[in-house]
Amino acid sequence: MAFWSKDDKNPGLSEEQVLSVLKRVQDPDLRKDIVSLGFIRNLKIDGGRVSFDLNLTTPACPVKDQMRDEAVALVKALPGTEQVDVKMTSEVRQAPQLDKTALSGVRNIVAVGSGKGGVGKSTIAVNIAAALAAEGARVGLLDGDIYGPTTPIMLGM
Repeated sequence: MAFWSKDDKNPGLSEEQVLSVLKRVQDPDLRKDIVSLGFIRNLKIDGGRVSFDLNLTTPACPVKDQMRDEAVALVKALPGTEQVDVKMTSEVRQAPQLDKTALSGVRNIVAVGSGKGGVGKSTIAVNIAAALAAEGARVGLLDGDIYGPTTPIMLGM
């Protein structure tokens, strides 16, 4: 890969050069580079000024600053780069559409979950359901605890 200065009558940085260095930035969770993942959008090169969007899958990405800083450092290191502007964006990907005919009359679903037992999931679920019902909402409650459903006991059933 060759780089030219403006004195060499080259138009400057190319999109290919910028994308090539950005391929070095890896998403630590997905273990792929940000270019292959389609995270780089709206790449613009104007002389020595490079700008692009870094579009992540969630606005709460814990390593977004790290990936942004690494991308900026790599692009700034390209000869001829004077300024790098990165706009952080996110686009939460939609899950494939499921058959929701069984839930056609349901407007809202509240799920209570945890990866650990004995932390009060059923208690919280019953209290949320009771509070919503007290406010006039029609409520259904499903206790998916296969080892010992406590919802019927808490509701006196």
